[in-house]
Amino acid sequence: MVALHGTNIARVPLASATTKLKTVDPALYKEAEIFFG
Repeated sequence: MVALHGTNIARVPLASATTKLKTVDPALYKEAEIFFG
């Protein structure tokens, strides 16, 4: 699997990418809602 680290694209093991739930900050979600409905 690949991941972005800043502007670099790096290979990461799938297990390390899925070990914990990654959530979106509610403020960012609300801001995106303005643009995408």
